[in-house]
Amino acid sequence: MFPKTHTDQEYASILSITGPAGSEEFEIPGLSATFPQIDILPNNEVLVVAPRCQRFQDGTHELNARVYDRTGTLKREFLLGDGIEHVQIDAPGNIWVGYFDEGVYGNFGWPIGGTIGAAGLSCFSATGEKLWDFSPPEGFDYISDCCALNVSLNGVWAYYYTDFPFVHIDANREVRCWVNEFIGGARTLAVEGNQILLYGGYGDKRTSCYWLSLADESAELVADVSLVLPDNVDLAQSRVIGRNNELHVFYGDDWYRFSIASLRDLSK
Repeated sequence: MFPKTHTDQEYASILSITGPAGSEEFEIPGLSATFPQIDILPNNEVLVVAPRCQRFQDGTHELNARVYDRTGTLKREFLLGDGIEHVQIDAPGNIWVGYFDEGVYGNFGWPIGGTIGAAGLSCFSATGEKLWDFSPPEGFDYISDCCALNVSLNGVWAYYYTDFPFVHIDANREVRCWVNEFIGGARTLAVEGNQILLYGGYGDKRTSCYWLSLADESAELVADVSLVLPDNVDLAQSRVIGRNNELHVFYGDDWYRFSIASLRDLSK
């Protein structure tokens, strides 16, 4: 069974953007992507991506990325591949895409070894041109599932199956990896310097959170930590996203932020 990539009927969406200068809302009509992932491009453009994308028997395929301006006008469409787990945009406007296993190995009409997301993590231009594919340093495995991605101000961070190493890609797209012997199956991370706040895990660890420190070649566990939230917030039903040095928890209409700096303050 394959998921529906688009809704039967188009729908309108109100996008709210909050920043230091305040909040802005505008409507994007004519959307049809199921479970859309959204981020902001430079020049006041908005990227909307459908995580699933079908390839048909004749070799044609759906286009699952759409770019809109702030009037809600569709500017362009392009392909980012199937099986998308994460979409985040860096300051220059490049699109970083992390894929889960079906996007890496092929499904939904995409051939094994011939998928857009075969590398597990790729970088695209704002017009959909592929600029870069992940390749692991010596001693580390290839990506089977990009579990966590954080496109931060000091580079791109990732964490993936198998072996769950921590990965940093710098401005020149040079890759460095650290061995992680502590936590598998996490879903997002925040990073500041050599400090990592890692959220999630398998089974009963799905809402666990860990503070780690990166040494020369490996990560060291500093402490297990708890995200302290109001009693009415169910962390298991929340969406948690890591960007820069903060974890962002979204529950209903509420938004909570947890920084690595606050952990250091509490440890003193």
